[in-house]
Amino acid sequence: MEPVSVQRKGKKREKYTCSHEPLEFPSCRVCGKKSTGIHFGVYSCEACKTFFRRSFLRSTPYKCDKGGDCLINAEKQNGSRPCPACRLVKCLDLGMSKDGVKQGRYTMTQRTSVILEVQKLRDQTSNRLATDPENTHPGIQGDRQIKDGCELDCNIFHQDSQDDGTLSETSGGSYTIHSSSSSSNSPHIQDKEIVELAQEVGRTSIILGEESTKESGVPCLDKSEDILQRIMTGYGYLEHFTKSMTDEEIQDILDKEWMKHTDKTKLFGKLEYLPTDQYNDIYEKTQLDVDGRKKLLSEAKYEFMKMANDYVKFCKNIPFFSGLSSHFEFFTILQHKGMNTEKEMCISYTGKVLPLSETCPYTSKETLLGWAEFSEEVSKLQLSPEEFALMLGICVTFRDRCPLDYPEDVENIQKRLLETLEFTLSKSHYENKGRRLAKLLDLFVRLRVIGDEYLELYKVICQDPIMRENLPEFLIYL
Repeated sequence: MEPVSVQRKGKKREKYTCSHEPLEFPSCRVCGKKSTGIHFGVYSCEACKTFFRRSFLRSTPYKCDKGGDCLINAEKQNGSRPCPACRLVKCLDLGMSKDGVKQGRYTMTQRTSVILEVQKLRDQTSNRLATDPENTHPGIQGDRQIKDGCELDCNIFHQDSQDDGTLSETSGGSYTIHSSSSSSNSPHIQDKEIVELAQEVGRTSIILGEESTKESGVPCLDKSEDILQRIMTGYGYLEHFTKSMTDEEIQDILDKEWMKHTDKTKLFGKLEYLPTDQYNDIYEKTQLDVDGRKKLLSEAKYEFMKMANDYVKFCKNIPFFSGLSSHFEFFTILQHKGMNTEKEMCISYTGKVLPLSETCPYTSKETLLGWAEFSEEVSKLQLSPEEFALMLGICVTFRDRCPLDYPEDVENIQKRLLETLEFTLSKSHYENKGRRLAKLLDLFVRLRVIGDEYLELYKVICQDPIMRENLPEFLIYL
């Protein structure tokens, strides 16, 4: 009896198509062809990358028969084979080496730097073609835009960007981040906007001294009243949801949302996030957002960009200081009024009310409760707007929280802010000024412990591919 053959009808797997536009790189520094990224430390094409790798395996050296001065340019050679000896010399002169090999994915900062550099080349080439009568044919421009820009500095791993990207400035000294989306809840963030914001958040230049203040237009502020007035101007730019609310109004909002959350829990049970590795494994196999974290991170874009934008504007108004420091400690103080540890609820910067267990899929409930308890203790001090603003200013001027060009100058700025805080307390708490100051300074000691805890967590969060895909803006602090 012959075996019966069974034909299985399976669904043909659809061809994978990239959902986003592939990253475009500057031209190959060696030959001018289209590069595929940084290889051995230099932007290069596949041919030059392979040639350089094979040169390590070659037992005999290359020799040039034309005096060692051959042209290595694919466009001008018209298909002829380049001289291998001169090609290798050019590779070495450009800095190609085994030590230049980089492994892993591009960070958001590196990716956006590449995009901005390519855009700059396009702009420069477009301007050159527009003024050159020999290149007026429309078909030439698209092919030559990148090829003509081989003199670009290829070291995108250098973190100090030389571009003058800044947030657009509006009247009154305010800075805004423009979005191409009409929706205010989940705007689409453009790569160039991320670069501009990253440059603002990453900049650590200090403006201090008589000559610097004259050049920058920053007034020389010697009196505590002047410093207080300046920092209160920056405080006015902070638009957190609970800023103008009373404790009763905040509590009323938290109570109402807590009741809704309680009813939902009774109906559906506890809706907790899966462990990150378990979620990633399920998502990789099924592409299903099983616990809703992708949706949470996508919605967090607007929240994050709003916070970062206000943060930049506040720091711009700290006298003599245009650098930025520990953002987490800043926001922990800033959002102290929106926490309730008893009901385990919180209000976000833009007014979204969430149970603590649903605020972050990467942080344990115990850690979040510890941060919330600290926020409640800050709230019990009933800080005045002046105390609040000065506390925020002191938070971003600790000299050891990020790399600084002039840490001593930053420390001097913080001393001025502390003197201004003491001056303010002498007016508002004349009889118990010392006790009040001691309580406020104690907050900074405890806040540093929380800040260190967060920084370790932040490094772990940034390694998650789901975070990198859905909230890349979060990586600008790397």
